[in-house]
Amino acid sequence: MRKILIGILILTGLITLFLFYNHKQLPTEEDVFNMTAKWSPTTEEVYFVREIDGDWLTMFRNSHSIMVARLEQNWLGNWKVRDEEGYESTLISTAYPPREEDEITWSASSKGKSLSYYFGQILNPMIYRIEVETKKNVFEDALIFSPQGLRFFFIKSDEDMFLPVNIRAFSETGELIYSTVK
Repeated sequence: MRKILIGILILTGLITLFLFYNHKQLPTEEDVFNMTAKWSPTTEEVYFVREIDGDWLTMFRNSHSIMVARLEQNWLGNWKVRDEEGYESTLISTAYPPREEDEITWSASSKGKSLSYYFGQILNPMIYRIEVETKKNVFEDALIFSPQGLRFFFIKSDEDMFLPVNIRAFSETGELIYSTVK
């Protein structure tokens, strides 16, 4: 009886250590490849995995689109791609490859709970800053990423999407280069 009790205690301790270790692991690019391995089309490149405003986000590309997804740990400590509602889904994506004549590519997505996402690729090298109208006459600066020599913008808004979507791009001197609403 004593050996069984000791065995149970050792097994419980090992499981606890395993779970503690898994929960301390940060997500990696390899995790993203593993999570999306069964997706069609498959992931070809992971641009980054990083924590932004308390959420772990990843940006990755397949043959048709570039996507931003939220990463969440399950109770075992494994990382999974999850949207705000807990489903295996990306937050937002934009077309790939972009057309050469475009200044930017972009998309907007609204998820439940009054959340909106705006994301795109900056193609014009003269664009220095992106603003997105998230409420009537309220513009917010988008976060700009530059992984692997490419440039992208992203913004998460706690507001319902304001239509028409107004995205403005400015040069370093503040000159308006691009606007979705004329």
